[in-house]
Amino acid sequence: MFAIFQTIAASLGYVNLSATIKSRVYTILASLGDFYLLYVAYRFYRNGFPVRGTLFILAFLVIAYFCYLNIVYYFTDQKAKYDVSPKIEETLHIESKDPLSEEEQAVASAGLGFVQTNGIFDKEQEFLPARLDISKKERANIQEVAQALIDVGFVTANYAGLTDKQIAKQSQKRDEAIYKLVRPVALPYFELVHEKDKFVIYGGLNQMRSAQLATVKTIGLLAADAALEKYDVYLATTLLTDGPSKKATRQGVDEFARPYGIDVKFAYHKKGTPALKINPQDEKREHEVKLSQEALVGSGNEASQDEVKKIADEQTDDEMDKNSNQEEQMKKQSHLRRRDRHKR
Repeated sequence: MFAIFQTIAASLGYVNLSATIKSRVYTILASLGDFYLLYVAYRFYRNGFPVRGTLFILAFLVIAYFCYLNIVYYFTDQKAKYDVSPKIEETLHIESKDPLSEEEQAVASAGLGFVQTNGIFDKEQEFLPARLDISKKERANIQEVAQALIDVGFVTANYAGLTDKQIAKQSQKRDEAIYKLVRPVALPYFELVHEKDKFVIYGGLNQMRSAQLATVKTIGLLAADAALEKYDVYLATTLLTDGPSKKATRQGVDEFARPYGIDVKFAYHKKGTPALKINPQDEKREHEVKLSQEALVGSGNEASQDEVKKIADEQTDDEMDKNSNQEEQMKKQSHLRRRDRHKR
């Protein structure tokens, strides 16, 4: 019996199921196995081993209690009565895990974390947002690209596997809608193309299977053409965003059929400044060398100023000594003159 349950539990590891569904299956298997212990206890009593039968009944009751806790936790939104889990955690010094499942944590952290970019950028690199002008045709192209990415398995849009009850709970907690596309996803292919007097963004599965998605209206606070006159701009990333969503209402959960959208970020380099090197570490080393040289020059200037001041002080002392000697000589000459007059 236990071998059968173990085989079923091991087989679930090869199936891509959400953590909540797996926990429910494990709870059902544990409940069925627990009743098997009750059958074993009955057989012990039947064959004249009451002590062993009593031990199996006690084991049945303990396991049945924890199965009850799991059933309340995974199958309802209520809190189990007579829950001794906090006392057990306090006694054994066990840190309680986040009650959210893996999918709920994914929803809670939606929009955070690493975003794929078109290349590798420095941590200090700043990106400029852009305002896009999207026509009806381009909006339709975005929906087609999104559906293609979902069909090929590049994008997972299933509310992170949450049930409507879990979505309602998360929506009420965060006071916002839960999107079918949990995180914004960077398109596998995107490109900025200059066509006549406008700048167009293309994107899709690859360069062969791409379509026009939007026209760039502004980059940062400047119009697109003005920004390109002042900066060299590069399309760093194009994200697939928005899409259908669900939100908690008084009647339960309502789904809103919103279209998918895109969001872009631009890297930039000011024109007229030294060209960027291929290896950013070379620029950092050159910057450090320049700073050290400026520091040496500054210290040299300070030293030279001290020397000038010292020379000036010495010259002043020499002049004072010279003046004092002249005064003494003048005094001696006047004294000699008076003495000569006296003799006459």
